[in-house]
Amino acid sequence: MSEKSITICTELIPATLDGRKTVTRRVIKNMPESWHRGYRAFENNPNGDEEFIIYGDCGIKIINPRYSPGDLLWVKETYCHGDEWDDCKPSEVDPLCGGNDIWYLADGPRPTEGWGKTRSSRFMPKWVSRTWLEVVSIRVERLQEITEEDAVAEGIEIGKVHGETAYYLYNGRACWTPNPIESFKTLWDSLNAKRGYSWDSNPWVWRISFQKREGK
Repeated sequence: MSEKSITICTELIPATLDGRKTVTRRVIKNMPESWHRGYRAFENNPNGDEEFIIYGDCGIKIINPRYSPGDLLWVKETYCHGDEWDDCKPSEVDPLCGGNDIWYLADGPRPTEGWGKTRSSRFMPKWVSRTWLEVVSIRVERLQEITEEDAVAEGIEIGKVHGETAYYLYNGRACWTPNPIESFKTLWDSLNAKRGYSWDSNPWVWRISFQKREGK
C-alpha cells in the first residue's frame, strides 16, 4: 500500500464527496491501434508481482498501472487560498496559516472579497486535499465496453425529466438523456477529445474502482 495523488475534474468532485463516484477511467497511452482484439488477464512475473498482459494480433504487451488495490489516493482539485498568498507558489503556502483559508472551485462561485487567484489542481499539495480514496480494483478494457451501471458509477449527474430518471449531457447545452452511457460519452469527450482520446477513438483505459476513506 502506498499514498499517491489522483486528479478529479471539478464537475465530478461533488459525486466523489458524496460517494456516488466510485469508478474512474484513465487512458493507457501508446497502445498500438492494431490491438483491437484483446482480453484481460493477470500473470505472475518471476518477482511475484502481478502484471497486466494484453493479447493482440501482434503478440503480447505487458502494461503496469500507476495504482494498485489498497493504495490510498489523495484527490487533487482546483482551489484557491486567501489573496495574501497570491505571490507564493503552492509549495510555499504555510499549512499552519493557510489550512483554514481554502476555497474549492467545486463548492460553487467563490466570494470575491479576500480570495486569491485560482490554482490548478495539478500543483495542489497533499495537505490541501480534503478527500482520500482507497483503490479497490483495477483492470484493463476498451472505453466503449462501459456498462450503464458503470457510467452511473463514474459520477455523471442524475436528475428527473417529466418524472423519469435522466442523465446530464456535458455538451455545452442544458439538456438530458435517458441513456447514462450517452451522458458519460459527452463528459468523456469534454475532458479528453482535444487530447486525442475521444469516445469514437475507443482507447484502452484503466478502469479503477475505489471507495471513499473517511478521515484517511
